[in-house]
Amino acid sequence: MDRAVKHILLPAIAPAVVVALYFTPVALIGCANRGLLALGVVLASLVAGIAVGLVGIKERRRDPQSRWWWIASMMLLAAPAFLVLGPLR
Repeated sequence: MDRAVKHILLPAIAPAVVVALYFTPVALIGCANRGLLALGVVLASLVAGIAVGLVGIKERRRDPQSRWWWIASMMLLAAPAFLVLGPLR
């Protein structure tokens, strides 16, 4: 799999889902259900970010130049938490 797809496009799905939930009409899903879905996405994204960080630490020893890809993945996976706590309140 290409590095850009693996480290950028796949982790970017989580912030896109949070933004999509924000713009979803309340009549379609409901307020409480949208909040629970957003909370689930945020928690899953944070757990995945921690796992990616641990894998990145292990991979850094093998290929020091790959650390920027792992950092980008972690930042993208942390973005839903920042979106929910910040601008999309």
